[in-house]
Amino acid sequence: MDGSLLRKRFKARIVFLAAALISGMLLMGGYLLFHAFELRSTWIEYSQFSETRNNSLTKIYHAVGYGGFIHNFKNYVLRQEPELLNKLETDIEETFAAIDAYQTVTLTNEERQALSIIKNTFKAYEANLGIATHMVEAFNSPSKIDAVVRIDDQPALVSLNKLQDENVLYHQNVTNQMQEQVIGLINVLLVGLLALPFVVLAAYHYNDVFVRMVNLIIEKRRMEKALEDKAAQAELAEMLHEEMKKEAYHCDLTRIANRKAFMEAAQQQLEKGPEVRFAILFIDVDDFKKVNDRYGHEIGDTVLIEVATRLSIAIRQGDLVARIGGDEFALIISGDEAYFASNNLSERLLEVMNITYAHLQEGLEVSCSVGGAVYPEDGRDIKALMRAADQRMYRVKKSGKNGVYLQDEDVLDSQTEPA
Repeated sequence: MDGSLLRKRFKARIVFLAAALISGMLLMGGYLLFHAFELRSTWIEYSQFSETRNNSLTKIYHAVGYGGFIHNFKNYVLRQEPELLNKLETDIEETFAAIDAYQTVTLTNEERQALSIIKNTFKAYEANLGIATHMVEAFNSPSKIDAVVRIDDQPALVSLNKLQDENVLYHQNVTNQMQEQVIGLINVLLVGLLALPFVVLAAYHYNDVFVRMVNLIIEKRRMEKALEDKAAQAELAEMLHEEMKKEAYHCDLTRIANRKAFMEAAQQQLEKGPEVRFAILFIDVDDFKKVNDRYGHEIGDTVLIEVATRLSIAIRQGDLVARIGGDEFALIISGDEAYFASNNLSERLLEVMNITYAHLQEGLEVSCSVGGAVYPEDGRDIKALMRAADQRMYRVKKSGKNGVYLQDEDVLDSQTEPA
């Protein structure tokens, strides 16, 4: 075989091999491009939906948590500050906008149901905001307003946790899908040295996708931590709300109920009707000004704390003791036995109140005058009962002090009976 024929055969084999290589490279390149574009499309769609999901869910959590709509709504009912009303109107608009935005993404049936429950809960709050505003303007008490506008938001909290779980599951599913696409892409790229140019090209062209995917995983973890913090803030806000409510109804010095709590408790007793009887007692520390002038205001405060403690010991569980003024205290005694056995009550009060105060200050002597009124015999409203109790207390003071006058036929005085 001459040299020219060998050269022709060699050229034919080279051309065939080159064609096969080019064809293989084209096929592999097409396969790689197809999966690369698929990965890119998944990323773009995920970026859009995940941002909407994250932002909306964060705003909804804020509306439920500390400083959000529900927290401010409860504060408005308790504190009745007008500036909170303007913030509530802004908060509810932002919350509904966040819920509507969340509904624009692809959702599971569980997410749709959860969003519906959350939206209905906020609609109920929105409706009750008008009722609360009207009752605040009518000078209703916080407890009465709370009883009318209180909403069970537990289903919304459960639904919010469901949204969080579904959102985490969504991130996991899409992340897993993208990871599978990346792994498939890498496996194809590693099929032989012929794929090396495409590996370099794909790595260069889609480097931003891989970097963003890593950043997205970091962002997902950051969001999960933020959601956990919001949940903790919501729990803290509820605790602070209860603490503020408690502070609003207690005397700062003696830590017993204050005048506001006393008036509301008395009104609640009245609302039970005339068949449910109760008694109101006024207690005034005798010559308290002399105690302050002689021993100083610090000892005077200690005396008030001691009197509050003794009154709390003297009454039964379920009755109320309150400080309604400087050295003035009041009791609400419920149940028939409380005023039918008025002598026993009088004796118990005097016995407790007349125990020596020398442990507070050497030579210190303290006594109290007590007047009482019974519902409905002595009055059918709070003012009438308080006036009757006050008048009987001053009759005790005029008759020598240090005594108890509960009913016209029942007078007990450690020194002399009131005339």
